[in-house]
Amino acid sequence: MAVMIPSLAAESLEGKVVLVTGAASGIGEATALLAAARGASVVIADLNVGDAEALAAKIGENALHCAVDVSSAEDMRKLFDRAVTRFGRVTSVVNNAGMIVTKSLVTTTVEEWDRCMAVNARGVFLGCKYAVEHFLAREGGGAIVNTASISALVGLRDQPAYCASKGAVLQLTKQIAVDYSAQGVRCNSVGPGAVETAVLKSYFDGQSDPGAARIAMGSTHPIGRLGQPIEIAAAICFLLSDAASFITGANLQVDGGYTAA
Repeated sequence: MAVMIPSLAAESLEGKVVLVTGAASGIGEATALLAAARGASVVIADLNVGDAEALAAKIGENALHCAVDVSSAEDMRKLFDRAVTRFGRVTSVVNNAGMIVTKSLVTTTVEEWDRCMAVNARGVFLGCKYAVEHFLAREGGGAIVNTASISALVGLRDQPAYCASKGAVLQLTKQIAVDYSAQGVRCNSVGPGAVETAVLKSYFDGQSDPGAARIAMGSTHPIGRLGQPIEIAAAICFLLSDAASFITGANLQVDGGYTAA
């Protein structure tokens, strides 16, 4: 059986409608911008209304911004309804919104645990649930990419809630692929290492020597530096594209070799 080798044009997102949660900053923002640059219409979902609105204005008429709490089933259902009303369909979903709790197991409160799981695990569940429902109701299926983490594969100090939530994302991704790939739904995840986002900058700023802290964290990755949001976005957009048509249930580590060490 002859196999078609995808050309570089297969990585185009022309004609696709890409919905991104946590899209107002960091990896989500880079993903929205790159998807738009590759021809997609983009739905920018984020609780940060000001930054989401500014990003939509930057992209132009092919962007829609929505204020969304990803842990709310009602918010997420309405998000898909708004996207369909504006663009007629959704072809691609990036469940990227997340939060982190940096505390030991014994100092993490029940409320902190529940909130981290609500955003990182329940939010991804809801994004996948409504995405799959929508994809099954239309011809052509669709693609989902969930943002996992190195913490889905290895334990990180003082991050029990975050590690558990990202482990849930990894396994949910695989389970969805098993159930729905034959029906035209591809579901994959990416596992970023430490990436230079506003959250990481705030962490460095809180250290006695921010520059040294930044260098030290970068050195934990075999590649010798921190990642950039666009590098994760490039992997996400590849997985959304037709060039990844035979990839489902996979986890692509974009971590500078962190989990290989």
